[in-house]
Amino acid sequence: MSHPSGQLADGHHFEEEEGCYMQAQTLAVPNRWTMRDFITLAIFNVIMLIIMTFCPAVSVISPLLVGGLTGLLNGPFYMVMSNKIRKPGALFLTAIITGLYFVGFGYANYMLTLAVIGLIGELILWKKDVSVHSARNAIAYGIFYVGYSLCGVVPLIFFRNSYMAILKKTYSAAAIENMLYYFDTPKMILLMCSISLVGGLLGAYFGHLMLRKHVKKAKLV
Repeated sequence: MSHPSGQLADGHHFEEEEGCYMQAQTLAVPNRWTMRDFITLAIFNVIMLIIMTFCPAVSVISPLLVGGLTGLLNGPFYMVMSNKIRKPGALFLTAIITGLYFVGFGYANYMLTLAVIGLIGELILWKKDVSVHSARNAIAYGIFYVGYSLCGVVPLIFFRNSYMAILKKTYSAAAIENMLYYFDTPKMILLMCSISLVGGLLGAYFGHLMLRKHVKKAKLV
């Protein structure tokens, strides 16, 4: 007849081994996405797409401002999202979701630009738990909005005829001429990308401040 204390010790030892095994499994796959991560990604992307939908209204002032303003307003949401998920792929999946959004409006060519810029962003973030490294996260985010602004440029370079056909179905000749001035003129493209980069960096910076002062204190990330 075995001693009860021995059984208790064996049971405790087994629980310790099982706990260590489960911990080892968790550590072995730290970058595995969970359902909670996908839900977080979806919620924040919906918010950012809503903002992205209304920001082009500023084009009545100048189309040069659209990317910068969108990057500025979406920055805090992206920073919170990336710090909640803390896994590789968040920026790339955001780029794909944004691309699918534009595909729904008939701009399938945008998907290629956004997918490439998303991959570039992930290369910048290629480091364990890089979401806590605000500088690199901000740079990747800023470059994403440079790519967002180039969505109107790249099709004119590689798919000009088909892209022009799409534009003619939606815009007047005067509107298209105005768009070509901004998206087909090198100095305007450079200025637009610079504004988008600055807007993205500022948005990420404000998001970083918000994380430090409010969100982390509330234990939301």
